[in-house]
Amino acid sequence: MLSEKVGGDQQLPQALTELAAFEKSLLEDGSPSFDQLAVAAGCSIQGFSDIGNQVNSPAGIARIQASEPELIISLRFGLIIREKVIAIPKYGVINLHSGLLPDYRGVMATFRAMLNGDSEIASTLHFIQDSGVDTGDIISTLPIPLAADKSYLFNVLNLYAGGCEQILQAVVAIAAGQPLATLAQQGPAGYFSFPTEADLAAFFASGQRLFERADAEWINTIDTTHDNTRHNQY
Repeated sequence: MLSEKVGGDQQLPQALTELAAFEKSLLEDGSPSFDQLAVAAGCSIQGFSDIGNQVNSPAGIARIQASEPELIISLRFGLIIREKVIAIPKYGVINLHSGLLPDYRGVMATFRAMLNGDSEIASTLHFIQDSGVDTGDIISTLPIPLAADKSYLFNVLNLYAGGCEQILQAVVAIAAGQPLATLAQQGPAGYFSFPTEADLAAFFASGQRLFERADAEWINTIDTTHDNTRHNQY
């Protein structure tokens, strides 16, 4: 099930609109579409735009219930799900967040890490237990070095090969009947919405880039091997 947007309706800065357009263009380069991938996987795709993106409405809940999920995996899903949806799957809802929690809750965590001059970025796999944003118990974290000379898009997409491995490990454990060890989030939390014009100006002034054309070429040659010795499993 796809979300067609992130959060509520808002006017984003031009730089973020250009980023979204570039990322969308990456799906139009001859690679399999979501529809083609669904056919290959023997499943179907649905969204919520026809019901006003009201995923927690009776119609949205019925749509999710109809799939009879045992586990819901959230990956770059832009809508907040609430308790009635969370209660549907037997094994709960897990979410892959492209940022270190609880430091970088919200959207574009990698942007914030780059703006702050961090040396590492991370993906965090956690449960969604309520309608809070990125507040649930942590299953695992996977830090990787920040490529300071690369774009934001390069760095955030670089998290997903390892992040998908985090998801796979969790699913294998659940399928084997093994309870997932988790850790409640600890320490001060930071929440971030989309960058403002001032945030973007500071980002660009430090020599950073949101994307570059070379990102498209790199995506087709991604090395999906990762050093799992750095996988921080709780």
